[in-house]
Amino acid sequence: RTDVFITNNLEGREDLNLHCKSKDDDLGQHLLHINQSFKMRFQTNLFYGTLFFCSFEWGNGPVLHFDVYDQIRDENKCDDNVCKWYVHKDGPCRYEPQLDSSDRKCYPWNH
Repeated sequence: RTDVFITNNLEGREDLNLHCKSKDDDLGQHLLHINQSFKMRFQTNLFYGTLFFCSFEWGNGPVLHFDVYDQIRDENKCDDNVCKWYVHKDGPCRYEPQLDSSDRKCYPWNH
């Protein structure tokens, strides 16, 4: 099993609306207040095909998208099958166990 946590760390303490899906599952819409998290739990595909993607929106801004779990990218980057994402306005960040504990890897929003 793999767990993915998405935490609202928006500057300005705004509420975050998110909607996560995979090819087969729609996890619905969720509202996260500042520092609140949403947890997803799923079984990964043996053949590296697992992908979960989310839309993110806050304030009057545009709807942004990001792949919160891409098995090829993430399987060996998460700590004991737990991926923790922290959503910032310029993109989501993840603390990766193979990096220095104070380092985080941030990604741009999907285009």
